[in-house]
Amino acid sequence: MIEINHLTKKFGDVTAVNNVSFSVQSGEVVGFLGPNGAGKTTTMKIITGYTAPTSGSVSIDGMDIQDHPDETRAKIGYLPERNPLYDEFQVSEYLAFVAELRGVPRAIRASRISEMVQSCGLEKMLHKPIGDLSKGFRQRVGIAQSLVHNPDLIE
Repeated sequence: MIEINHLTKKFGDVTAVNNVSFSVQSGEVVGFLGPNGAGKTTTMKIITGYTAPTSGSVSIDGMDIQDHPDETRAKIGYLPERNPLYDEFQVSEYLAFVAELRGVPRAIRASRISEMVQSCGLEKMLHKPIGDLSKGFRQRVGIAQSLVHNPDLIE
């Protein structure tokens, strides 16, 4: 599912990721461990297409992320550490917005949103502004948005 080959990322004179290679097969659950500053977040940003590598390659389901950015992003559900949410949106509005952005077909959009609401325990929060939610519920909204399009890969 993920194939990383000789991945390197430099920021000026600083090498954040140095010649990293690994693969993750479909169905595997893996953790990314290391000390602060080891390049974990930078590697995740490269895998998800938010940052370009200096050298090396990343493939998702056999497709290079640089040659097929839209197709590979569509396969990924990503929840960054600092979850960017729109505070003025109600939970239901936000999930509908993300589902549309992620290309969830209109015919199944409501059922996917309903499934995510139930899975993430958001039933009582649907009509509340995201800005009024606790940190825990904001995280749940983030999880729901990262899964609403039924991605092949969750990061």
